[in-house]
Amino acid sequence: MIAGVKKGTLAFIVSGVFVSVSAAERIENPYADVPWDKTEYLHSFSHQHGQNPQIFWDMGYRHLPLSNYYPSQPLYPLPEAFARKYPDAIGGPNAEQHGFLDLGIHFNAIGSLYATGYGYTPRIKAGTAPIEHVFGGLNAYNPQQAPWRGIYRLDLEFSPAGAGGAASAALTVEGATRVNVRTFAPIGDGNMRELPLTVKSPKSFYLKALSDSIRVMIGFDPAMTKITKFRMMQGINRPWRDAFHAALDGTLEDAQGKRIEGLLYPDAGGITINHPTCGLEAMLTLLDFDPRVLGIEVWNHHTYFGGKLGRPDAMPFYELWDDVLRTGRRCYGFFVKDHCLFGRGRNVLLVSGLEGLTAREKERAALRAYRTGCFFGLLGAMSVDASGKVVPPYDNSAFRFTRIAVRLDARGEPAGVDVAVTGADRAKRPHTQIRFVTDKGVSRAEKGESAFFAFPRDAAGAISCRFVRVEAFAYPSTHLNGKPLTHDAVAAMNVFQIAHLHDRVGDLSQIYLYPKGEEPIGIADMIFAQPILVRH
Repeated sequence: MIAGVKKGTLAFIVSGVFVSVSAAERIENPYADVPWDKTEYLHSFSHQHGQNPQIFWDMGYRHLPLSNYYPSQPLYPLPEAFARKYPDAIGGPNAEQHGFLDLGIHFNAIGSLYATGYGYTPRIKAGTAPIEHVFGGLNAYNPQQAPWRGIYRLDLEFSPAGAGGAASAALTVEGATRVNVRTFAPIGDGNMRELPLTVKSPKSFYLKALSDSIRVMIGFDPAMTKITKFRMMQGINRPWRDAFHAALDGTLEDAQGKRIEGLLYPDAGGITINHPTCGLEAMLTLLDFDPRVLGIEVWNHHTYFGGKLGRPDAMPFYELWDDVLRTGRRCYGFFVKDHCLFGRGRNVLLVSGLEGLTAREKERAALRAYRTGCFFGLLGAMSVDASGKVVPPYDNSAFRFTRIAVRLDARGEPAGVDVAVTGADRAKRPHTQIRFVTDKGVSRAEKGESAFFAFPRDAAGAISCRFVRVEAFAYPSTHLNGKPLTHDAVAAMNVFQIAHLHDRVGDLSQIYLYPKGEEPIGIADMIFAQPILVRH
């Protein structure tokens, strides 16, 4: 028996703290303490690249923890002029991290000061040869102190300047030696002087910096060879566990004594796994590292709007979410655009009492919503003008949950989940469907703006599911320019198919898997709640 817990109660861990509850209350609902009548709906992103917060403000975002990489440094605080113009804008440290020595993933550390890397691409005038550039502001390799900060990656690509030509170059690097990125040991003698290259040569070279600058010279014949990529980059260069620890708890400082690691607020924010393609077993290992590893991107418009090879109706990240939840783990789902400015994907934070708070207190409140799962995912219908062109604010929508609660029966036992939604544009999307998903798949789809889902039970009367997720859709009466769209038709669709409901195809740039950027312009609003877990 756990000390301090009375007999007849159940103890479980939430964010590292033991919580004692009635034996009948076996439900972990992230929305249990949300004051729905007072809550504010704060549009946010956990993974969004960009340097200009004005663009995202105009899309309706009010929490702006912008990401970056090469270098992976938070855009924090928000630019002073922007913050003065929009005092209600909420910032937050955040950056996308990549380049592990032992695992090919990316993650965002939302709310973390963790800053890594370097990135510089010299401007090259076409036809100029040879090319010479000194990359400065580097960290010299120090085997005793953060050695990973002294390892850099030189990217060099070239192609024939004319049809049928043979391209070649000679590469010289001064101030660094060539190394194996996993061991930092030299390749050969490490020398890179007049290294002959062809189009079949490696496109990247890892370098150990011997000083704070590296000189690179590329000799070639511009009549035969065209340089297409030339840059110096740097990722984490550490095992993923070390990087996770640094992002959550690290204390490393830069040369000026400014802390560049660790969460800004210890009780807020955490790690999200981006565009998760590492497989279920690896994902479980990542999630088990620390409760502050919050979950995975269920929707990443830039990386995977299409389906698996051979399955054009699939959303692999969405499927992985339920695969994880079936193991009994807590895993929040994140919905992002990533690099794509004009696509779909938002996290809507549920916060209250922001009025009168300081800027730092607002930052903490927003990041606490991420830590506690008080948010939902939104894929809004795309805004278009009269010509069908996608226009700001793009996927902004007021469609939202107004209640997600566990209903108790007369004995105080959990009976099921009550849900209500509102905010749909009834002129364009007059129909609403609420869908309940468990470890058995879609268990019920109901018409209207409210619904109740009774927990399934086994022969002994125990709740027989591990989790319940809630999804809701607002949709028009027709699609494909007049084809009827009924409740039963939508209920038979998976979320990928609902996301692709459209009347026209538009040109959205920066989207993978679609020729020439052509993509169905979504006409349905879709919202996705965080899972309610059943602890047996």
